[in-house]
Amino acid sequence: MDKVLRLAKPVLCRAAKKLTGVTMDRGGTVFPEKQKQTSQVRSSLDFDGEVTIDGIVYNKFQVQPYAGRIPSSISSWRERNGGTHAVMGSMYVKKGGDELDVSDAWDKFVDEFKQQGK
Repeated sequence: MDKVLRLAKPVLCRAAKKLTGVTMDRGGTVFPEKQKQTSQVRSSLDFDGEVTIDGIVYNKFQVQPYAGRIPSSISSWRERNGGTHAVMGSMYVKKGGDELDVSDAWDKFVDEFKQQGK
């Protein structure tokens, strides 16, 4: 699973504009938009509103495993944790931020996700 999470990071960083400037309603899937992105990231980011932490506004995303064909490590996690609607965790991206903010948010999500398994 580490490899899948590591490979997703550059794809998400290229979508920084979409993740830092969300224009859709809460509950919508912000990323991925294209099938190619789905096969690279193997998860989806659903917008869960804006939150303010220490005076900074963040876009909150629920990270969910992709419902289609995915590596066995994610598939087995998905089946153990409630199926296709299972939430792997939350990702907080600084509103109006940049690629570095997306990268930092993904790293924090990955660290927290890995802690769940311990």
